[in-house]
Amino acid sequence: MPLISAPQLRRFAEEILLGAAVPPHKAAITAESLVASNLRGVDSHGIQLLPFYIDQLLAGEMDAQTDGRVVSESGACLLFDGQNGLGQWIADQCCRHAVRIAKQQGMALVTARESNHFGAAAWWAQKMRAQGQIGIVFCNASPIVPPWQGREGRLGTNPICMSVPGPWLLDMATTTVAAGKIFKAFFNHQPEIPPGWAFDSDGVPTTSTSS
Repeated sequence: MPLISAPQLRRFAEEILLGAAVPPHKAAITAESLVASNLRGVDSHGIQLLPFYIDQLLAGEMDAQTDGRVVSESGACLLFDGQNGLGQWIADQCCRHAVRIAKQQGMALVTARESNHFGAAAWWAQKMRAQGQIGIVFCNASPIVPPWQGREGRLGTNPICMSVPGPWLLDMATTTVAAGKIFKAFFNHQPEIPPGWAFDSDGVPTTSTSS
């Protein structure tokens, strides 16, 4: 397995994003967040996400040019419209608003709508922690998880993350495992995943990555 330095990997990711017409400052923060996950050993939310983002960008399903906008702000609450923008860029704007408001009000609740996948929630909670705040990040997700005794996806993995100065970090899916870990096993041609991670198309528990 060849080793690639973090700076080289970030630059590689940036150049791919630039090739998909992503503005330089947005390409930089997206690449940085992905490589940071690899450095933490969370490869499921690292560079392996880049092809998904590129596919969305090239298909016109995500708008890298928009900056999003503040819809409303009242006291400690702010609503941000991502306008279908790049998830990492929208998350960065929301973190900045959250830190600003928390320093003024003592706490902040920032909600984003019409955004996209933003990588690992831990990256954003840690950014808020670095500003002396308690960072809490919640996110919905695509409905790929079947409910109890079901076999069709109806629920998301809906991650929860908390980061407290000290430091202390919790970053978890609300399912048995993050979907990205299953994708990672598939991409790495692993024939099996641990029991309890997934169901096949008939709703039967499976350990096969080809089910």
